[in-house]
Amino acid sequence: MDFTAPLRHALHCMLASKLRTILTMLGIILSEAIMILTSGLGVGLESGYSAASVNNYGAISVLPLPAPLQSGGNHPRSLSDSDIEALMKDSDPKIISDVVPIVNGMAPVRYNGTAYGGLIVGSSAAYLRVQNSAIGLTAGSVFTDKQYEDKARVILLGPILVQSLFDGKVDAAIGSTVQIGLVSFRVIGTIGPSPQSIALVPMTTARAFLFGGKHTVQSIDILTTSLDALFPAVEQVSAILDREHFIKNPGQRDYGIGPVDVAQWPLAGQTLTLLRWVTVVATGIALLIGTLGLANIMLITVTERTNEIGIRRAVGARRSAILRHFLFEAVLVAGLGGIIGIGLGAAATMGAQRFLLDIVPPYGMPGFSVNAILCAFGLSLLVGLAAGSYPATRAARMQPWDALRY
Repeated sequence: MDFTAPLRHALHCMLASKLRTILTMLGIILSEAIMILTSGLGVGLESGYSAASVNNYGAISVLPLPAPLQSGGNHPRSLSDSDIEALMKDSDPKIISDVVPIVNGMAPVRYNGTAYGGLIVGSSAAYLRVQNSAIGLTAGSVFTDKQYEDKARVILLGPILVQSLFDGKVDAAIGSTVQIGLVSFRVIGTIGPSPQSIALVPMTTARAFLFGGKHTVQSIDILTTSLDALFPAVEQVSAILDREHFIKNPGQRDYGIGPVDVAQWPLAGQTLTLLRWVTVVATGIALLIGTLGLANIMLITVTERTNEIGIRRAVGARRSAILRHFLFEAVLVAGLGGIIGIGLGAAATMGAQRFLLDIVPPYGMPGFSVNAILCAFGLSLLVGLAAGSYPATRAARMQPWDALRY
């Protein structure tokens, strides 16, 4: 007689039960990991839009027009310092964060007998904030407000000029002196990346030494505080400039607002909203699968332990005790799966923090959301409660004599 057969059967049943439990936990683990990872990527995407995409679509540029679009208007006026002062004074800081005057022109930049043509941009230090997604500070420093007011002869060079004049050596460029025309400029920093041969100087310096035009600017860049503020910013800028230029009819405006593609402004916000909904739907589907899987496993567990339930009922266990026991088991399995899933999602998010910016620099740094973590763990417990309710109720309703005959 083989006395090991019952032991092998018991081990087989136990292993099968454990395997089913692990597979069920796997569904919950994956759903929680997906939720944590997608929330982290969402944080990165939103920060990327805030730091980069918003600067692409959140910066509007005011340009002068040669003549009114409709006849009968006033003689076209140039954009001037008074327009800048009015925009800075009367605009709502909740809508408009920066007003940036710009003058520019082409001129050769010389160093040690080598000359290279460059686009010289005269602006304020806020120019780099407006252009952040395309041009940023790469080394050194930006000129200060005092240097701007004092018309300091300082300059920041783009990568093409650094390559052409200094063989690409940034350290050699910073601190050196270059000439534009007959005027010497001290290099205080480098900017980039930019496909243009660009250099940045204070606007006051550019007007005093390079381009003239004491009270006029060629354009005004305006940075809004958010994507939602774009249309209100256009309306506000238009109202202020209409007043300053004595414009009664929009068709007689002597300025235009561009070159941002207005059709794409709401698109970025809609993309973020769509991604949030995709995250919610994907997580919901994964949690539903985990719930159904756990409910199925708990029903199988109740069936396999029918005899045990009958014995406990026969010795006096109340239905409420049986109900609490199986509910606790379901919540424990789901909670453990949730903790593992949160850990897996956190590890994936940290991996994304390490590698994603190298692959997609404008994306933004993925981050952790405490609310998402708490929500994920709470949902895992809710899944356990929902999945265990029916099996636990079924176990509690068993009659001792029926269970013992199973």
